[in-house]
Amino acid sequence: MNFRPLRLEDASFINKLRQEEDMEQLIGGAKRPVAYERDLKWVEQLILGDSQISIYFAITPSGSDEIVGYTSISEIDYRNGTCFWSGIKIDATKAGKGWGSEVALKILKFVFEELRMERCKAECLEHHEVALKMMLKVGYKQEGLMRNTVYKNGIHNNQWLLSVIREEYLELKQRFSL
Repeated sequence: MNFRPLRLEDASFINKLRQEEDMEQLIGGAKRPVAYERDLKWVEQLILGDSQISIYFAITPSGSDEIVGYTSISEIDYRNGTCFWSGIKIDATKAGKGWGSEVALKILKFVFEELRMERCKAECLEHHEVALKMMLKVGYKQEGLMRNTVYKNGIHNNQWLLSVIREEYLELKQRFSL
């Protein structure tokens, strides 16, 4: 598995991901229909915008350039050394095959070694047990349950708040040979 920058042609794949109802119900963001043209403009803005507070990566299989998902780091705060791993959106055929753990570890390596962050936080819906299990597996620590933080699927949902700090990352680096 590799990361590469997003490309304009990735907008079609991203737009198709938005149509996957099962996935949309499990992520923290609001579900809304988005036209391909809007995703094309969004990807173009990500590519050309040179944001200092967010970074997006296309996820590709090893030995291929074809996008199978994307991930991002946002809320990058260089002064305080903190950021937010915004999670993963990946083709449903890749789910349950270790892609999530591999992406999460690669993100942690980037966050702590390239961005020199002190803390990386993440969130997941309380009932998204797969995401919670994966984040705990790769070393995130649960900090608490944030109540009624996301209105989704007709109700207000709780979210787990998790994080990894630099000291913990150094242990994870050895454990996972990063």
